[in-house]
Amino acid sequence: MAPTLFTIKKRSTFVTVRNEGSFIKGKNINVQILHNQNLEKSIGVGYTASKKIGNAVKRNKAKRIMRELARKIIINGKINSYYVLIAKSSLLNEKFSNLLVELKEKIND
Repeated sequence: MAPTLFTIKKRSTFVTVRNEGSFIKGKNINVQILHNQNLEKSIGVGYTASKKIGNAVKRNKAKRIMRELARKIIINGKINSYYVLIAKSSLLNEKFSNLLVELKEKIND
């Protein structure tokens, strides 16, 4: 049975992942990972696109790209984990296929 993917909504969860999880730096996207046994065969994913990315249109586009990356890559990640994807401004200029490869490498490290 495939794990269920849910979106992290609470700030407290983002803070917990930041403080207790591991940080993986990438060229176009940074990833924070925290393994938690209390999730009951699900994967939590959060998306962050700060104002450094650009205006609201660019931030929304970055979040749409990250949501699609999560649907394709993170669904195959470790069960009972939180993932927070943090966009960099270079994300908007990169091909989607390259982003898929980069995220897959970062998740499997």
